[in-house]
Amino acid sequence: MNYEIKLTHGEDNLFVSSNSHYEIADTVVIKTEKYKVMGRIVRKVSPELLSDGYIVSQANALDFELAEKVAQDSDAAKITVKRLVQDHSLDMKVIEVKYTLDYKRLYISFTAEHRVDFRALLKDLASSFKTRIELRQIGSRDVAKTFGGIGPCGRPLCCSEFMGEFPNVSIKMAKNQVLSLNQSKLNGLCGRLMCCLSYEDDFYRQARKKFPDFGDTIKTVDGQARVIGLNILSNTVKARLDNQIQDYDVSEIEVV
Repeated sequence: MNYEIKLTHGEDNLFVSSNSHYEIADTVVIKTEKYKVMGRIVRKVSPELLSDGYIVSQANALDFELAEKVAQDSDAAKITVKRLVQDHSLDMKVIEVKYTLDYKRLYISFTAEHRVDFRALLKDLASSFKTRIELRQIGSRDVAKTFGGIGPCGRPLCCSEFMGEFPNVSIKMAKNQVLSLNQSKLNGLCGRLMCCLSYEDDFYRQARKKFPDFGDTIKTVDGQARVIGLNILSNTVKARLDNQIQDYDVSEIEVV
């Protein structure tokens, strides 16, 4: 059986195999060729997907105790990383520093306006921590994924809860759903278009095909009218007829 795993740091989700059965949201210990980490099961996946590793066991009290120690050591390491970045006068902001459970790797994510030459920094980091260092420049969406938060819907951010890769999102998806094109309402905490705009885009693109466009003149049972609004979920069109505004079922109208 294969599972998709959400890691406790900002890395991409893992796909792992197991001979045992686990429930969604179980916290498990995972072993890959490179390291040992702890993560949370977000869903079962097809066995055809390539496995990144395997589940060692469900996390127990000792594992959580170790994870707490790793978190404390990671926080201490972050202070050192920030100091070394400052010593090298690099224009970069350290976002997250995280050891794996076996301390074989230290993940460091950062943001920067431009490409950063961190080769000299990397040597000092390797000398200071005596482990494999992975430096990764990330964007605003990855920052939101790392720290999490509450979205406009009132639920935890999708990217921090279950999402692996970020979907491609465009303003056209908002237009397909007849949403207000107010950026403050369409953007997530990361300042980019919300990922959830892509979830139902296929449905809205297909549904829009039977609807007229805004401003079209349509023939109704009451005469000709001009389209001023669409409600795809209720399958209705809002139209202005003389000085009146009326809703019509899309099956009752015809574009002139």
